[in-house]
Amino acid sequence: MELAEFDELYNQKESFEPVNVKPGEMSPRERFFAIMDFKKIDRIIDTEFGYWKDTLRRWHSEGLPSWVDNNEKADVFFGFDVWKKQIPANTNIDPVFQEEILEQNAGHTIKYDQSRVKCEVFTNGADTIPHYLDFPIKDFSTWQPFKERLKPDAPKRLHADLKALQKILQKRNYILCAGGGSTAGIIRNWMGFEGICMGIYDQPDLLDDMLAALAEVSASLAGEITAYIDVDLVAWWEDIAFKTGPIVTPSFFIDKCGPVYKKVMDIYRSKGTRFSYVDCDGDFRTLLAGWMNNGVNIMFPLEVASGIHPENLRRDHPGMRMMGGFDKMLLLQGKNEIRTELKRLKKITDEGGYIPHVDHRVQADVPYGIYLYYLECKRDLFGLTGKTPV
Repeated sequence: MELAEFDELYNQKESFEPVNVKPGEMSPRERFFAIMDFKKIDRIIDTEFGYWKDTLRRWHSEGLPSWVDNNEKADVFFGFDVWKKQIPANTNIDPVFQEEILEQNAGHTIKYDQSRVKCEVFTNGADTIPHYLDFPIKDFSTWQPFKERLKPDAPKRLHADLKALQKILQKRNYILCAGGGSTAGIIRNWMGFEGICMGIYDQPDLLDDMLAALAEVSASLAGEITAYIDVDLVAWWEDIAFKTGPIVTPSFFIDKCGPVYKKVMDIYRSKGTRFSYVDCDGDFRTLLAGWMNNGVNIMFPLEVASGIHPENLRRDHPGMRMMGGFDKMLLLQGKNEIRTELKRLKKITDEGGYIPHVDHRVQADVPYGIYLYYLECKRDLFGLTGKTPV
């Protein structure tokens, strides 16, 4: 792909203007609705989860152009569909805390990050999860500085002039997405794994207060957004499950976090929004009622190593809508395994309600040539029109 062609496609991805559609094809918006309504489609959506920075760095030595250095550029370079655009909004603390460096050497940095979490990170910029050393919220007194930063009317929460964009957004042929926020996931980030688990039993009033503040922020943003435009999809984030199950009790999540989802989703649904997904790794199956009973109806990204295979979910929950579900570890096992798994997933894809892609970011031990084979094989089996780089 030449840089001039890339720049044109990248600008189309970043703009709120309608996207180009090939003659005879459905628009991305029509296609997504048809998939999730289990109706006939021309083809599935061509999309992927993404890549670690270290993965792209490795691939630069194996043929990937050096200027493809982040996920947004990679999406364009690999020719994926521009099927979804998101309203820029912030459901987190605003303003963030000032980052503070505590120790630094040639290999590591110990710091307080913008959420006042004490952590250790690689100084060389390696793209890994930090080593967390301490968490800021321990009780009501340490919660107050966060609560003060969760005011719904903070001036920088909505990063777009929706009134000015209203006419353009009404003409969209892509899926317009809004972020719903997070419940237990963001609290875990602030309290730590042990903190939230102990808090469920030792400080239930504190967790209730935190969830109420998060609900107020997300509901306020939902009201502000829907005052100008109806959205097609609401995206939530949690990541609150391990390989063997969730980090919080199902009763806490269903009884305490579920109402937060309902409060926010009721606003969007009252304006016509029909679809919402949650991004949660691990085995989340005992939490499903907290989502499915409160307006979230698409599960993502289906981490297969945790037992969340699309085939199993569809069998146990007929009609469940899903995204993801191609086991990333199979990218290390060879071309035959890749093709066999894609054929397996095609059967579920043909039923509808499912968009297949790798179940998390592609790891750095996957060779570039193997990933290109995965894309080429997927496009061949699923009749996709995107061109795999050579």
